[in-house]
Amino acid sequence: MINISDFKQLGIILPNTNKALEKVLTEATHKELEAITQGKDLKTVLGDILKQSAATPQANKELLQLVKDNPTLKNLGDVSATIKDLLNTLKSDKNPLPLEKVLENFLSNIKDVKNTPLKQKLDNSGIFLESKLKDVQNPQLELKNTLISLVKNLQNATSSTSRLIANEAKILLNSEVLRSVKTPNLETKISNFESIKTANDNPKALAQLSSSIEKLIASLKSTLSKSDSIHTPVLTKTLEQLQHKLEPKVLTSENFKLPPIKESLHVISTQLQKSFTMESKGLMASLDKILQVLKSIEPAPTNPATPKASLESFLEKNVPKMITNLGEDIKSLIQKADPIFHKDTVSILNKLESLNTPQKLHPQNNVKEIMTSDLKAVLLQAGEEVLKSNHPNQAEISKHIDKLSLQIDNYQLLSHLSNGTSLYLPYSWDMMEDGNIHMKKSDDDKFYCDIYLKLKEYGEVNLRLTLYEKNQLNLHIYSSNEKFKNLIQENIPLLRSALIDTQITPREIRIHEPKTNAGSSSPYKQVASSGYESEIHMGFEVKG
Repeated sequence: MINISDFKQLGIILPNTNKALEKVLTEATHKELEAITQGKDLKTVLGDILKQSAATPQANKELLQLVKDNPTLKNLGDVSATIKDLLNTLKSDKNPLPLEKVLENFLSNIKDVKNTPLKQKLDNSGIFLESKLKDVQNPQLELKNTLISLVKNLQNATSSTSRLIANEAKILLNSEVLRSVKTPNLETKISNFESIKTANDNPKALAQLSSSIEKLIASLKSTLSKSDSIHTPVLTKTLEQLQHKLEPKVLTSENFKLPPIKESLHVISTQLQKSFTMESKGLMASLDKILQVLKSIEPAPTNPATPKASLESFLEKNVPKMITNLGEDIKSLIQKADPIFHKDTVSILNKLESLNTPQKLHPQNNVKEIMTSDLKAVLLQAGEEVLKSNHPNQAEISKHIDKLSLQIDNYQLLSHLSNGTSLYLPYSWDMMEDGNIHMKKSDDDKFYCDIYLKLKEYGEVNLRLTLYEKNQLNLHIYSSNEKFKNLIQENIPLLRSALIDTQITPREIRIHEPKTNAGSSSPYKQVASSGYESEIHMGFEVKG
């Protein structure tokens, strides 16, 4: 079992908790260790390296090289394959272990990527376990901060209903439980674990508080249900999508498509027609004018125009400006509404609904949730359970659990030493033999993502994605397989459309022959050769 420490920080890279680092230090030669530790004995190697890693990045580089060269770690194989092997072994018994269900839920087919939240999968991959435990929030503090945000948002409210809701929130803030919750001071850097340890866990008080939260939620829902259609999240989201479709980089002959723009305008029209305000009727007149102009520039079914001709007409008729003006008028109308109808209220409502029971408000709830959903945490607990069980394949299961734990530890170690975030692909994919991701962020707010794939049919493929200015993307694809490159080239239009539909603007998509080191089984050599290594900060915290 993992014991939650009361220290202000949790060390995530220690030889007794990180099997990958233990393996490297055990198998490293005296000469290799001396290059890193300047002759210090093995007992002081770890603390010296990690404590001074920020001041002596060269030690990290040399230890990273040891990790990459370690024969055991180099031949660990693909994580999804290990999960499959573990699942098959677990299913050999009629009485399934809890671990089996966790693994089945975690390992989704790559075809279902649209229906499975990638962020949640990565969060629960085990790579971030110790960081999540270090940053775990006291749910009572979360509730207090949420209520403070609600009161702040409604401070300029004009309606009596909004003022009553604000007063309800103030009364809750003065309740027995929340009054005793101390907000951490950034200067004193109070530990999150300390705030959890001292939180109120009085069952009766928590029950009373959760009952009051339910009443506040009901008041908010009742008020929001009576809001005008112009304040719906659907309209706000559609406006954002439409604004992206009108960006200069999207309004080119290769990216421009009229139907998606018309579709967004029709969604806006539907929402405005439901509105009961006089201002909305004026907006409808402007929208109808735009739709009439679009109808006049559409190619006739019997003689379809080229996309370029449609774009020229679209620009000549000054449609982008007309749509932009309409969007600004709608946003202005939304801003004039009572603050309770602003989009922040919806996120506050969602947060309150996640904290509306005594169980959810219990100080250790967040820790328990992490321990039951994070793959590494589940593996650590399952390892002990298997040893105590009478499972017919106990030895085989333990072997797979140890291997999977070692693979996760290896990604954690690589993340720390490479000054970025290293991840495996949390999906099952028959075509893939191996795959991993490495991400970094630079000082100029550019995000770099290197994806390494080893495919059964097409061999090694490397992708470099650069995201900047929030939604501008450069994609460079490296492959020596001509069939694969032709396949990508043929489908670039579909790829562009898919990116634009998700509000990402593809600035450039290029296909290259692999660089000298692009065929490596690790993306880190490419990262190091790119020239941006020194600008980027990592997200892992290590305690020596």
